Amino acid sequence: MNLTQSDLNFINDIIKTENKKINPSNFPNLKISQFLYKMDKINFLLKIMNKKVIKKRFGNFYINSIDDLIELTKTLDFSKLDKKERISTIFELLLLKSKINISNLEEMFYQSRSSVKKDLKEVKEILNKYNLFLEYHYHLGLFIEGKESDIRFFFLNYFFENYSFFKNKLEKKSIEYLVFKILKGKNSSFETAKILNIAITIQYYRILNNYFLTSLKEPIFTVHNDFSEDFNVYSKFLEKISNNYGIYYEKSFLSFLLTGLCYSKNNLVIFKKEELFSDSLKIFLTNIGLKYNINLFEDNYLIKTLGAHLKSTIFKLSYKIPITNPCTTDDLSDFSEFIGVIKNEIKIFERNFNLNFNLDSIIFIFFHLKSSMIRIEKNRYKRKNVLLVCNLGVGASEVLENQLFKYFRINIIDTISYYQYQIYELKNIDYIIHTVENLKTKIPAIKVSPLLTKLDLKNLEKEGFIKL
Repeated sequence: MNLTQSDLNFINDIIKTENKKINPSNFPNLKISQFLYKMDKINFLLKIMNKKVIKKRFGNFYINSIDDLIELTKTLDFSKLDKKERISTIFELLLLKSKINISNLEEMFYQSRSSVKKDLKEVKEILNKYNLFLEYHYHLGLFIEGKESDIRFFFLNYFFENYSFFKNKLEKKSIEYLVFKILKGKNSSFETAKILNIAITIQYYRILNNYFLTSLKEPIFTVHNDFSEDFNVYSKFLEKISNNYGIYYEKSFLSFLLTGLCYSKNNLVIFKKEELFSDSLKIFLTNIGLKYNINLFEDNYLIKTLGAHLKSTIFKLSYKIPITNPCTTDDLSDFSEFIGVIKNEIKIFERNFNLNFNLDSIIFIFFHLKSSMIRIEKNRYKRKNVLLVCNLGVGASEVLENQLFKYFRINIIDTISYYQYQIYELKNIDYIIHTVENLKTKIPAIKVSPLLTKLDLKNLEKEGFIKL
């Protein structure tokens, strides 16, 4: 029986739970069938070691002894690689050495040639999705055939999705430090740092194996000047590993990535479809605003930040650079209606730029829109300093005030009678709510009942007061 690192991790996870009762819900990353298979494997190992097996009752497994499981982890050899680990190792070798041979894989994986070929068949299928091919030459062995830029973006995609493998096997401290220096002082996310770390590591090994970029497609934007002057550390790094040979496009590669990942409006960057993008953004925000009765164009910060974010997203989607959002695993039921609206309205960008926005990218857009709506509501709330004028006595005034606080986010400066109003200094008053017939005022005002009828509530909403 092959015992893999995955099996060891599973047993360690059981030990960490310190729970006598476990079931598939304790392991959400595993399918039920996978969970049951691993439990059967553990029971088999316990049985041959003369330990009590883990009994199953009503869908739950009851652990007899954690110490027995700890003994398993210390006694048995879990050095075998599972299928996913073998595939990742093959891609690691293709990156590190660029060429590999089947006999080496047989020795490394302790497998027959036919078993290795099954893994290689899956490797070919993965590469074909990126218009790449796993070729074989008698003297060279196995190697990836295709455009250099496509090969690099494939590796970027693969190791981003298998980042734990990348971090354990390929991450280099020197490159991690280089990324830190490049991003220092920039408004960048951990995701951007992760992408750059993987991309520069790939670049490092491809150059060491004498594979250089000879072109760089720029379908989304043009850069009128490269950023190499700002990244002297990066330039020196490239010169050192390449002996300063053929690095024009290699230098451009970083500015290309940084411009796409951390889009900033400056005279160096020209978005090729700026007019189409602006029109799409205007339609998108207008439709969202109409749906929720809010003018999103009031928020200049949204126009700036969402615009930059969408350009970066279009860049990532165009180059199949992964977009991940940890919130996709959270309970989104409270926001499902809003997310559904965004999915529908984002189609204007999907049509115009021939892209598909996934749920991860949709939720990032949701964050921008939701925060904008909160800002707009707060600004409205701050803008309206309200004076209450009531001619029906103190009791009616208190009822009206309480009703307004009950239904609206409102900033009431003062509550006065009609006669106090005659001499009141209307400084810093934005709006007057009153119960007086034909109240004379130059300030915007509305007459209501002290009980606030349904019609009053509707009229106050039309005037821009935000309901709780």
